[in-house]
Amino acid sequence: MNTEFLTTREKVFLLLKYSEDPLTAKDIMKALDIKKEKEVYDHIYHLAKSAKRKNYVVILFPPKCENCGYIFSIDMPKKPSKCPICKSERIIPPKFLIREK
Repeated sequence: MNTEFLTTREKVFLLLKYSEDPLTAKDIMKALDIKKEKEVYDHIYHLAKSAKRKNYVVILFPPKCENCGYIFSIDMPKKPSKCPICKSERIIPPKFLIREK
């Protein structure tokens, strides 16, 4: 498939839709040569919003503290900076997939 004329958001959509495994923002940055992690999270946020009207769902695997196992609940896709329980900064970032409803 020629992705030359697709927007970055469309490329993120296709990458997450056809990925076998959930991807982190850093994985997406590497695959699509995106410079800022925040940009990836913005694209995922907008894809999740438009999913309500379309035939797909964005699956979020929430961030988790490597130290104590705390699982974050997040409204906006992002990587938390530290754990509210143990204050560790060793956070497994959120991962994403897109699948049809």
